[in-house]
Amino acid sequence: MIRSLYNDIANPSIEPYRLGTIIGGKVRFDGETTASNKVYKKLNNITLSDNDRVLLAYVSGTFVILGKIV
Repeated sequence: MIRSLYNDIANPSIEPYRLGTIIGGKVRFDGETTASNKVYKKLNNITLSDNDRVLLAYVSGTFVILGKIV
C-alpha cells in the first residue's frame, strides 16, 4: 500500500485531487462533458444526490470520493 501511494505521488501526470459533479449516480469530473462510466467508492458517512459537487482523491490507482462541497 505504501509503495502504491508513493508511486501515485511520484507520477506528475496524475492529479492527486479532482473536483466533480454527481450526475445520475456517477461522477462528471470538472472540465469533462460526460460522466465517468466507473463507479467510485466513497467514505461511509456521505450521502450523494444528483448535482452534488464532490472532492475526490487519487488513492491506489483510482479515485475515492472524500466528501461533498457545500
